[in-house]
Order: sequence, then structure tokens, then C-alpha cells
Amino acid sequence: MGKHKSETAQQKSPAEFFASNQAIAGFDNPGKSLYTTIRELVENGLDAAESIGSLPEINVTVEELSREEFNKYRGVKGAEGRKDENLFKDRGGSKRDSTGSEKEDTYYIVTVKDNGCGMSHSSIPNMLGIVLSGSKYGVRQTRGKFGLGAKMALIWGKKSTGIPVTVVTSHTKNPGEVPAKVSKCILDIDIYKNLPRVEEHTERTNHSSFVGTEFKLCIGGSWKSHGKFIKSYLQKLAVITPYASFSFDFVPGTGSKTTKVSLSYPRTSDNMPPLSKHVKHHPSSVNNLLIQQLLDISPKKTLLSFLTGELSGITKPVALRIISELSCGDSSFSPSMPPSSVTQTQINRICQILKTVTEFRAPDATCLSPAGEYNLRLGIQQHYNPDHLFTHTLKPGAVDGHPFLVEVGVAFGGSCREKINVTRFANRIPLLFESGSDVCTKVCAKGIDWKAYYIDPVGSRVEVFVSIVSTKVPFKGTGKEYIADNVREIKDKVTRGIQACARQIKEILGVRKKLGDAKARRSKLTRYIPDASKALFGILQEVVKRNAEKPQEYAALISSVKSKKVTVDSFSDKLKLMVNEEVTKAEESDLIKSKGQGNHPDEQNFYIGPVKEEEFEWGKTVDTGKVFFVPRGKRHKFEGWGDA
Repeated sequence: MGKHKSETAQQKSPAEFFASNQAIAGFDNPGKSLYTTIRELVENGLDAAESIGSLPEINVTVEELSREEFNKYRGVKGAEGRKDENLFKDRGGSKRDSTGSEKEDTYYIVTVKDNGCGMSHSSIPNMLGIVLSGSKYGVRQTRGKFGLGAKMALIWGKKSTGIPVTVVTSHTKNPGEVPAKVSKCILDIDIYKNLPRVEEHTERTNHSSFVGTEFKLCIGGSWKSHGKFIKSYLQKLAVITPYASFSFDFVPGTGSKTTKVSLSYPRTSDNMPPLSKHVKHHPSSVNNLLIQQLLDISPKKTLLSFLTGELSGITKPVALRIISELSCGDSSFSPSMPPSSVTQTQINRICQILKTVTEFRAPDATCLSPAGEYNLRLGIQQHYNPDHLFTHTLKPGAVDGHPFLVEVGVAFGGSCREKINVTRFANRIPLLFESGSDVCTKVCAKGIDWKAYYIDPVGSRVEVFVSIVSTKVPFKGTGKEYIADNVREIKDKVTRGIQACARQIKEILGVRKKLGDAKARRSKLTRYIPDASKALFGILQEVVKRNAEKPQEYAALISSVKSKKVTVDSFSDKLKLMVNEEVTKAEESDLIKSKGQGNHPDEQNFYIGPVKEEEFEWGKTVDTGKVFFVPRGKRHKFEGWGDA
């Protein structure tokens, strides 16, 4: 038997692990890597601007490089510099496309600039060059969690092109403030040590009044396969963040068959959601490792103060009852017990109790920062211009101790696409892939009886928008692109939110249906008026011929027929007028009911449509100085007006 070489245990740094398993972070292939790089840098820019209360401005440029341009950019020779051509002859293993021409990898220079807080000069290497280092740890809603995105873009750039990233940044804590210094750093990551490898790190006077951060990196990618996803991502991001402005430019390389793309999504709102707050862990969300970590770092001196101070939702009376329950099986438990003395067995018991007690307050939802119905409505209206739009926000819920909140918008008609279309957001990030497995898509496909709301799921044009925010979104799969429908709490909230919006659309479509029925009724009645007029007029003429005694209530009509003041035609016209009046009265009654215009003004619903600024003028009252807007040319009808 041959001798087996003994195996040696090896360790991998976090950077090396993710470089080998890049699909976990969304870098599955060149096309997806280009998309994920842009997405991560854009979202970092949004976070940086929001953190200091500055309305975000994000500029993205993607420059395609030809093979010659790429070689020149990285400083190497191309095919023209070869010495031995036999080394490069086709041996039958080269990659060729359907036309027989040789495929070439495509490379891009991606530049993303924001107007955020920037990075301090000394922190740049560690913030970008150490995987799993970041500022988003803790219990609160964030777009990212582990500091992976930008670092993975650096690793992908190093892996696909060998070119480091160039970062220009100026650090500030106040919006509108121009920092005195601006830093430039060129670096990549030593994946084996998980440390930054810095090539240049300089600081200079900020003569150009530069604010924010600019990332510039060269990566492999495929615009052909994922360009449509990049454009869709930016358009949907503009819907959920109307308070930000985005610009995007794709510049084709020399000799490329791709076309230039320029997109602009200007800001339509200055209503930025408040920042999410850090909160304590809820008892329902803890595990053995977390309890051990909290016990190790807690400054609390007693078990009682630990339970009430390091965890949320536990009042002092409940904490005392928990400790009393713990002491039943272990007499060493007491309110004054030092946290440092808790053993592993006792930690197991604490976790068991915390996960089964039902007396805790609900998780604190102040750690959430939803877009808000105002922003959601504004974003949808701006990009889809629907005939009808309704939004609904449900009360916060919780899954395993983590709070979540669901916002829903349903748009109908206008520029909406045909059939039922679902747009999904998680923590205000658009989700583009694996939509068929997502809870929102499944609810719309199987959980809503659209016909019950007068909506034809095939012939109608409907856009459904669902935004879910949480401290821990229950994604499924390594790509974190969808939320499965096996989380009952979220599925119920999504269903109820869509139903609430659909009911409001049903009211509008119900009125439209009634108006259509009234129009058909008018048409049918009008069709029989000539024959009915002739028949009724014939009866009146027979009464006149027989010279019978005239009923008192019809005496005037019979006399008019006898004197020929009333003819068949005039009788027919009168019937048409009566039919129109009765049908119109019924239509107006339906409209009033649909708009809630009853006898109690406090119970009325108000439907405010978009208005054009040029149709209104403004002024202020002389006595109070309040500003009002009125239809242009109608100011003279309002008393107490002065010049604005």
C-alpha cells in the first residue's frame, strides 16, 4: 500500500474565504459582478449622505474598455508585443461565440461619486482593506450589515484585472460644510492577511471644494448581459428614494457595438426619512453566543441590571420573576449575582427561559426607517404617472424578536405595464432577481383574488410595490434576493397591505362600472323612446277622438294634444329629457357615495389629484398673513387678500 501524505490543517482569512466564495456576496459571474459593484457603491453613497442629513447626489459612470485600451490602462503589452506566436495558436480549446469569432473578456472603469460624509484620512485603509470591518453592526435597520460590499468590489477588481482602487474623499460631519483637506488613497487587499495594501495615501488642501467620496476601479464585467438590470435597479431606486438625485452614464469602448446610455433621475422630494436608531437586543432574538458576548462586555454589576439594561422589553418586575424562575433549578441564581460568574450551563438555562417567556414588551420599532407613504407615493407618481394610486402602511410586526414594517403601494392605469407587476424592496433596496420565489410575488399571484376588486389580472395595467424594512430581513438563499413565503407574519402583513390598496381601487372601479351600467341603461331606454312615444301619443289621440271625460290630472296634456301643441316629436323629446335627467341623477348619487360626500364632513374622504403650478396663484390674507393658493384669476372672489 502506498503511503498517504499527512494532511495539514489550514486557516483562511475572511478576505481569502470570500474571494474563493464570491457568489455569497453577489459576484456570481462577470455580469452580476458589474451589477453588484455598482449597487454596493451607490448604496454606500446613499448611507454616507443620509448619515449627516444631506440630500444624496449620486453620479455613476461606466466606461467600457477595448482590449487595447485595457492593456494600456494597466500598463501591459497586447498581441502586438508577442515574440512567439506559436504559443498563442488555436489548439481547439479557445472560447468562441455562435459566429465563430473568439470571445474576449470585457473590462470597465466604474466611477461612483457621492456627496456624503466621506472618510477621515487615517481610517481609509482599514475601512476599505479589511473584510468584515464596518460601521453597520448592531440592532438597527441598515442597507448593509457586514462591510462586505465595497471590499468585495475591491477583491473582484484585483481578481479580474489586477488593478487597485483609487479613492478620493473629504471628511465632514455637517451638511453644506466644505472640508479643508481632501485625501487620495490607492489600495487593494492582501486577501491572505486580510489587510490593506496601500500604494499611495496622500492628503492635500481642498482647493476644488470637493465634498464626499469618489470610488474609481477597473473590473471585469458584462454590460451586454446585465446592463438592463443596472438600468432597472437605478429606476427602482429612484422610486423608493425620491429625495435623492441620480445620474448614470455608460460610455462604449472604441469599436464597441453597444450604444451610449445616459440616465437622469432628479430629486423630487426633500423629505428624507429619519435615521434608524440603535436599540438593545430583544429577549426573543437572543442565542447562547449572544448572551455570552453580552455578559462578557456588559458593565452591569448584577444579573438584574443586566436583564433590564442590556436587553429591551424587560421591566424590573418581569426580570425579578425570570430570576425567581431560574433559581428553581439552580439556587445560585439571584438578582445580585455578578454577570461575570454565569457559567455556560446557566447561559443555556437563561436562553431557554428568555425564548419561552411571553411577558416581554414588543420589540422597539424606532430602529426602523421606512421610506414613508409620502415618498413612496411621490416616487411611483413620478415614474409611472398612474390613473389611480393608493398606499398603505401596516403597524410594525416582529419575527423572532426582530421588528419589521411593511409599506405597500398599488398603481393602476397610466404608464403602468400590462398585467400584475410586482416591485420589491428590502430595507429600501430594490430586489431584482429570483422574484418568482419571493413572498410578495406569490401573494400577488395566488393570495389575492383580483377579480373580486374589479381588476382583470391579465388585461389590466397594475403595478404593486412592496417595501419591507427590518433589523433582520429573513432572506432565503446566499444571494439575499428574495424573502420566502414561509414567514407567516410577513406574508400576512403583505397580503393585508395589498388588499387594503385593492379595496380603494375597487371603489373607483366600482363607480366606473356603475357609470358604464348607467350609460348602457340610457342607451337602451333611448332606443325604445320613438316606439313608446308613438304608442303613448296614439292613446292620447284616441282619448281626444272619443271626446271622453278628461281626468283632471291629464286635462292640460289632452288639451295640448287636441290643439296640436304636443306632437309625436315633442313628446319624444320630452321623454328623452326625462330619461337623461333620471339617469344623470343616479350617476351623481353614485359619485357622491364613492367619494364619501355624506352629511358628516368629518367622515368624508378627500382625493387630491396632481395640479399644475401655472394654474394657481398665491397671496396672503391682510389680517392673519396666512398664505393660500387659489385658481388663477379667482383671487378677486376671496375677501381679505393682500399682495404676496
